[in-house]
Amino acid sequence: MREARRGVPWSARRAARRAAYQAWMASPAWLAARRRWRATWVATVGTEPACQVCGKPWTLRSGDLHHRSYARLGHEHFADLVPLCRPCHTRVHAVLDAIPGWRQIGRASASDTIIARLRATRAGQKGNPGEHR
Repeated sequence: MREARRGVPWSARRAARRAAYQAWMASPAWLAARRRWRATWVATVGTEPACQVCGKPWTLRSGDLHHRSYARLGHEHFADLVPLCRPCHTRVHAVLDAIPGWRQIGRASASDTIIARLRATRAGQKGNPGEHR
């Protein structure tokens, strides 16, 4: 979830959602959910998870899970979450938050499109010095 824009306070509803999000992300239950998600990935895909943008190995310790939807926060489905490394997760949010039009197609579709575009851009630039790998 993005931070409030400078000079624009959050509504009470938005502040409550943000508080619930922060509490969930800091909870032992979220760590357990991440472990279950990883086990499901391995059982379903047959490999260890990797960042869906750059391919860097994803681990419980260093990987992020991007929420394609916050609709089931605390009760996420496997498909609600996408493994990303921290730099790629930051990039996804930078694009998602920079253009309000992304919200019109829904968070899941916007996330999928942004991740696919970043992956394609990265594939086209592979081997360039200074690129995140």
